[in-house]
Amino acid sequence: MTTSLITPADPAAPRSPGGKTSRPDSRGLPVSARDALSIAGVWVALIVATTIVRPDFLSTQSLLAITFTMSISGILAVSQAIIVISGGLLDLSLPVSLIISAWATVTALNNGLPTVVAIPIGIVTGMAWGALNGVIVVFGKLNPIIVTLATGFGGLAVMLIFFKSAQIPAQSDLRLYGLGRFLGLPNIFWPMVITIVLGGLAFAFTRWGRRLIAMGGNAPAAKARGINLRRMRLGSFIGAGAVAGLAGVMFSAVTPSFTPAAGASFQLIVIGAVILAGISLSGGKGNLLVLLLSVGFFATIPTSIAFFGLAPAWALVFQGALLIIAVGIDGYRMKRTAR
Repeated sequence: MTTSLITPADPAAPRSPGGKTSRPDSRGLPVSARDALSIAGVWVALIVATTIVRPDFLSTQSLLAITFTMSISGILAVSQAIIVISGGLLDLSLPVSLIISAWATVTALNNGLPTVVAIPIGIVTGMAWGALNGVIVVFGKLNPIIVTLATGFGGLAVMLIFFKSAQIPAQSDLRLYGLGRFLGLPNIFWPMVITIVLGGLAFAFTRWGRRLIAMGGNAPAAKARGINLRRMRLGSFIGAGAVAGLAGVMFSAVTPSFTPAAGASFQLIVIGAVILAGISLSGGKGNLLVLLLSVGFFATIPTSIAFFGLAPAWALVFQGALLIIAVGIDGYRMKRTAR
């Protein structure tokens, strides 16, 4: 028996996390491999096109800019993927979860607490935010998109009331870590890679992950198998909150000063990358290795836009267009699966 990073495979036929057969395309490639090749090809084309226009695009500064955006977006994308794969649609409050966790981390450091204490505080803050969303969704039986949109606005308002900006101590261990590099890439890039790998392994090999997939793929069937849907739904929001809390900690490490609205720029990248990676809004399927590629592609767009000499707002235009295309592809896949 073989197992992909996220999708447990049946010896007779590869299956998606939702339990539906993942048929190969006309070339015999699994859908996830086809998606990975497509995204990688478009990403390489973007890099080549930008390099032709501006040969200095291939520089250390560009690499650092792209990997910085990838680092924060990638961790947040894993958080979003947990919600989407579990059938919870989307969490639109992730930018607030990011900043409130970063705020808690910085506040702890500014009050003299050591880094080994401040980091868990940031992660637990993210978990608490996820629990708040989960409790409202599960026990209020409300639409997750509406709930997280409302809590996102509410959380932003609370932060605007209590702080205008936050600043990490310049000599704190966390700040020094954020300034460092390993193998030529920012230190915070590697926690992102580890988070994606561990997330994929958790979905593939843990009971929690398999139950989350089953719930997202077919909730009534999962309930019939004895899975407590309320507990699993609440757990998915808390787990996603913990991952978003880690993103907040990493964000505080590399951002000397930030405001409550600083996380807004990650929203479109995260949602677009998740859907482009084939993590279906219908729940129950997706591949986190493909997610790594889609995050890299979306993170490259703002830097490429700058080298093309266009206004930064054009990055939002292209990312938004790609999001629409990705949603269209997801809808087409859902129709094909239903046949």
